Amino acid sequence: MTHQDVVLEGRLKVPAELVLAFITLIWGFTFLVIKIGLAHGGALALVGLRFAMGAALLTLITRPSWPTAREWRAGFLIGASIFACYGLQAQGLTSIASSRSAFFTALYVPMVPLLQFVFFRKRPGRIALAGILLAFGGLVLLSHPKGLSLHLSLGDLLTIACALACAIEILLLGRYAPRCNPSRLAVVQMSMVAVFSLSASLITGAEPPWAYPPFWFATGALGAATGLIIFGQAWGQARVPALRATVIYAMEPVWAGAVGAVAGDPMDTATLAGAGMILAGILAETLKRFTREG
Repeated sequence: MTHQDVVLEGRLKVPAELVLAFITLIWGFTFLVIKIGLAHGGALALVGLRFAMGAALLTLITRPSWPTAREWRAGFLIGASIFACYGLQAQGLTSIASSRSAFFTALYVPMVPLLQFVFFRKRPGRIALAGILLAFGGLVLLSHPKGLSLHLSLGDLLTIACALACAIEILLLGRYAPRCNPSRLAVVQMSMVAVFSLSASLITGAEPPWAYPPFWFATGALGAATGLIIFGQAWGQARVPALRATVIYAMEPVWAGAVGAVAGDPMDTATLAGAGMILAGILAETLKRFTREG
């Protein structure tokens, strides 16, 4: 156990589930910040600079030693999945509505137990499966998928691929994080995302809006938040199973909806019902601690 683990577990006794839930709260707030930063374009540059700043900040704070070969390999794979998730979602949003995008992105919730079974032959227990289904149903209500048809456009397919990348990220963290130092793993994967994103930005010619100050304020704030999020995920998923983490991550649209309500976007009945279903899914998942299932 590292010194950081002793501080977090020994002195503060912070539950890993609470850390992951706090991450979803930060995600909810970053939604508005990203909208401000992207008002004049520069999506790939924003992602790249955000993760580069996060990696630099976390390095200064934790001063980790040189990563091991396992941490380099894990960081590369997880970083690639994060980059794919952000890039595919952004590209999909250029041709489909945000509500439709939110619905398809939410597919990562049922994808996680499916992929876990396909690749690791790990069957989800009934309570865990019920929690996943409740959380996914809540995400559907929160996304307001009005007029959803069976026809899948290119934007739909790209967003489904984004959900797959997100599910792979969660599974990779669950597989590698328990055997890696959380700060070193977080720095490596953030560095990988920064390299992939900035390289793609240069190749496509999508330069950042240099003369738009809100872009840089947003990038700085997102960089600090990203360092905290990625470290918290690496630390938390070393202690929380991938299925339970998936249900907790479903809290993100709840916080995003709350932040949006404060900003002037009211929460209607469907939104409140969706938030309630996600909370029910999290509570159902915690019942595994008191049963022999899971």
